[in-house]
Amino acid sequence: MKLLIIESLLPPPPTITKVPFAGPIQVLSFSEFCPQRLLKLNIKTNKMKKLSIIAFVLLIIIGQSVRAQEDKGFRFTIKTNPLAAVGGPLYVLFIPVTGEYKILFEAKTTRNQSIEIGTSYLGPSILLNLDQLSDKDSISGVKTSGYRAQLTYKFFLTKESAPEGFYVGPHVSYATAKIRDKKNPDNYFGASKLNMDVLFGYQMITSGGFTLNIYTGLGYKLRDYDFGDNSQFEFDYGNKAAPNVAFGFTFGYAF
Repeated sequence: MKLLIIESLLPPPPTITKVPFAGPIQVLSFSEFCPQRLLKLNIKTNKMKKLSIIAFVLLIIIGQSVRAQEDKGFRFTIKTNPLAAVGGPLYVLFIPVTGEYKILFEAKTTRNQSIEIGTSYLGPSILLNLDQLSDKDSISGVKTSGYRAQLTYKFFLTKESAPEGFYVGPHVSYATAKIRDKKNPDNYFGASKLNMDVLFGYQMITSGGFTLNIYTGLGYKLRDYDFGDNSQFEFDYGNKAAPNVAFGFTFGYAF
């Protein structure tokens, strides 16, 4: 009788409710929430930001250096053309009466512009002996001497940095020379020429600095002649003013 009374006084057994499974439950320890852990995570984040900034700056520096390498960094060139000693710039018809021994210097002024100056000594042509064109009885020997000065300003048209690539620009030059009898100073022939052209050309520069410049152009030339009192030189001197077609090449070294 007592056993029945005790069982009736006990609470009913709890009911078990099934909960849908939602995946594994991650148990976080206290150390993951402590301030030291958060501080370490913040420090690592700041380091990553700094490394990203440094990498970005390095990329900019590398890009600038690559661009500088593409420009090759040349600012000056020195050029000549030994073949000009064969004849030029003074001619009688198509016969060269002088040979030119020249040197040119070019300097970069802006990224796409440069200026070129040149000077030349005008001496006898290595191709032509003027004694053969003169009267042997009246001229004992011929001496040729003179000079030439020239100036060109170039505007480069291609993506290459000056002084490399295609260019266009004004060109002016002045040449004067005198051919005289060695034993009779009053027996001479003098000539001068002024050229005013617009040149178009291309200048190539290798990675080692060697240059090749090829050009052509169109313009106008003015020629003047002077004769001594006892001049025995007999040439057909042609027109004093005429159109001018320029063509030539030079090679040298850039630095």
